[in-house]
Amino acid sequence: MVSPVGSQKCACPKCTCDAAPESKFTRNEGAYCSLACADQHPAGAPCPDTWCHCEEVSQEQQTGVSEPQLDEAVEETFPASDPISP
Repeated sequence: MVSPVGSQKCACPKCTCDAAPESKFTRNEGAYCSLACADQHPAGAPCPDTWCHCEEVSQEQQTGVSEPQLDEAVEETFPASDPISP
């Protein structure tokens, strides 16, 4: 796919879209392809491009914890969270 002249990559991490000059959204000096990307995907709002799933990455970055890290933390605390068996 050919990008429009003057477009630049969307500032949303892991987004594969271009932010065209006539339709870009700006936040903190970054250009975004959509309002969802510019607002960091509130409530998991999807990227408008059906092939891009950058909203999944953004949710992980908002918490600062990846799925493997969360799984490991749960495993480490699991025995302590169970009641003592009679």
